[in-house]
Amino acid sequence: MFVSIMNHQGPSMIASFSRILRLAALAAVLALLAAHGRAEAQAQPQKAEPPTSQAFSSAQERRQVLVLHSYHKGLAWTDSEDAGIGSVLEGKPGLEVFTEYMDAKRYAQPADSERLATYYGRKYANSRFDVIIATDDDAFQFLLARRDTLFPGAQVVFCGVNYFDEAMIAHSAGAYTGVVEAYDVRSTLRAALALHPGTYRLVVVNDRTPTGQANKKILSEVLPEFEKKVSVVYLDDLTTDELLAKVRSLAPGDIVLLMTFNRDKAGRVLDYNESISLVAGQSKVPVFGVWDFYLGRGLTGGMITNGFDQGRLAAQMAMRILAGERAGSIPVVKESTNRFMFDYAQLKRFGISPESLPEGSTVVSRPTSFYEEHSGKVLAVGVAFLLMSGMLLALWVNIQRRKRIEASLRESEEKFEKIFRHSPDWIAIMRLSDGTYLDVNDAFEKITGFTRAEVLGKTALDIGIYSNPKERYELDEAFLRMGRTQIQELQYRLKSGEVITVERAGELVEISGEKCIISIVRDITSKKQAELALIETEKQKKLRADAEIKMLQAQINPHFLFNAITSIMYYIRTDPEVAYNLLVKLGDFFRKNIKPGGASVPLSKEIDHCEDYLSIERARFEERLRVSYDIHPAALDCPVPPLILQPLVENALRHGIMPKEEGGEIVIGAHPEGGVIRIFVRDDGVGMDAATVASLLDESGGAPPRRGTGLALRNVNARLVAIHGAQHGLKIESAPGEGTTISFTIPTIVPVTPQ
Repeated sequence: MFVSIMNHQGPSMIASFSRILRLAALAAVLALLAAHGRAEAQAQPQKAEPPTSQAFSSAQERRQVLVLHSYHKGLAWTDSEDAGIGSVLEGKPGLEVFTEYMDAKRYAQPADSERLATYYGRKYANSRFDVIIATDDDAFQFLLARRDTLFPGAQVVFCGVNYFDEAMIAHSAGAYTGVVEAYDVRSTLRAALALHPGTYRLVVVNDRTPTGQANKKILSEVLPEFEKKVSVVYLDDLTTDELLAKVRSLAPGDIVLLMTFNRDKAGRVLDYNESISLVAGQSKVPVFGVWDFYLGRGLTGGMITNGFDQGRLAAQMAMRILAGERAGSIPVVKESTNRFMFDYAQLKRFGISPESLPEGSTVVSRPTSFYEEHSGKVLAVGVAFLLMSGMLLALWVNIQRRKRIEASLRESEEKFEKIFRHSPDWIAIMRLSDGTYLDVNDAFEKITGFTRAEVLGKTALDIGIYSNPKERYELDEAFLRMGRTQIQELQYRLKSGEVITVERAGELVEISGEKCIISIVRDITSKKQAELALIETEKQKKLRADAEIKMLQAQINPHFLFNAITSIMYYIRTDPEVAYNLLVKLGDFFRKNIKPGGASVPLSKEIDHCEDYLSIERARFEERLRVSYDIHPAALDCPVPPLILQPLVENALRHGIMPKEEGGEIVIGAHPEGGVIRIFVRDDGVGMDAATVASLLDESGGAPPRRGTGLALRNVNARLVAIHGAQHGLKIESAPGEGTTISFTIPTIVPVTPQ
């Protein structure tokens, strides 16, 4: 800052005048906008109060209303419902409104509900509520079970309830009415599939909260219409990391339907903003939904409902009850005022033309230029600009600015002196003409070991501070023109002889009419050592990752691909439907080989991968190949390294069953045994002698094995040993003519009791 002020005494008169004119123009724009806003406000008609509120306000007795929210304050949906309720109830004379938040998204155990009941019973023991407004399913169910005990005589208006049946309130003696959250997921899916006709899979993201379970009931009634066109996959019992891993793996042909994901399998609570940001941020395919709080945060769009309308309608019903009507005489509202809404940014991201949207759709966040929005005002500002007498104002401002600059110069000199002396980096001032030191700060003396008296009047070459003299300041044309150097990394030699690594930057300034260089130097020796150690660590990680990738790729057998294609060609002529299914299986098989997933996958996914492979091989061998499964249900979620099971199945087929003329059977099994899951592949093929078994996993010297001679088994074994230890590696049991069993174990976090 000091150097900059020293070299620039202030902008020219013309530049000052230009800035003043721009400020004046901005002031004119703001004045016009303010005037326009006042005119619009005056032109707005006043909203008429509902007749029920007039009837209520005429009553003199004090009435009490309890608003019981299922979720927590700050949740977008709950806040919008509360705003809708407040738009009706706020300011009503003689009305006292109490608000409670059950926080069921974060605390949803039965014990929590009981504690809330106890708490509300004590807190409101002396209160008699005329009406209770319950938002969403948890509060509604809470009151169905406890209204008579906690709030006897109170009438209930609900809103935001996802799955409503008249039987729920049939025995309430007419004490209930409300607004069903009738979101239109069917229209959302129809629009999504019309916009993406190539879709073959619908991925539903949902949770297992009461709201999520209600969502699933509604979806179970809607999805049969679409299951003939696309396959449907539910992601509703996962941790956040598991969900995001699956979302990242989605590919063109998939679309996502996001319902609610507010609590994951591990109990982590996410608000709506966080869940849509995570899912949409990781998804490479469009995300559709039915609620407005997802719009603008990654949702492509859909037939949208909003919480404000839910709360507003419920509050209007409450006012009718306070005016004398019974809740049971007010019909439950079962249809919401939904509309198609889409996000412009997401339409652009996925190449969706606004012209292809359903008729009457609203596109939010569409950018408009300032001129398009305020063209008339811009013209008015131009006229005002021409009429302003800015020159006199500019002259006055320039004089005042020069006075401030002079005061700032004096203050900057004092600040620079303090910064110069006490900076933790060493600073040196050198004359440009001959390179002699004019001054150094305290850090220079402390770090280099040279005193100020030893360096003043001398050059850097005189004291030998450069480890490489060629690295001193190069006074080239670029330095003289720009007045500074970029940060450079070089070696300095201290007075003690120690060589350190530093970062140096230089600035060309003028002091007392003489050009000088201010040099700022920072010792980064420790930083460089840490960087080198980090680089070496990353290098070793990359080498290990490359080795694992090569092992995975080595498991893909080109003969299998050739044989699969040959079989498919045969079925294209004889049975096209079988050929089509085989092509799907082949695509799934190679997609999982190319992108196997993360460091681990559930055993169920590995079994699916094996089934893709075996489906193709069964088409070749027909009755010669039989496959059965012996899987304990508790083992299906066991995490295993990706592509760990299929090589064992392929080995059993190629070396066990194929050499046997009449074919045979392969059994894939998994059972808990104490603290591990034992996984095995057994065949009744030709078997092996003890010497062959011993050689398969022998890695003690010798030439590397050829493909087909145990390479895949060794890769599988090496990965298991590297991840879980030698005790969890492959075990091979075989005898000639008696088949072969290959097994391994995976340690489990929670012991599973065998059934």
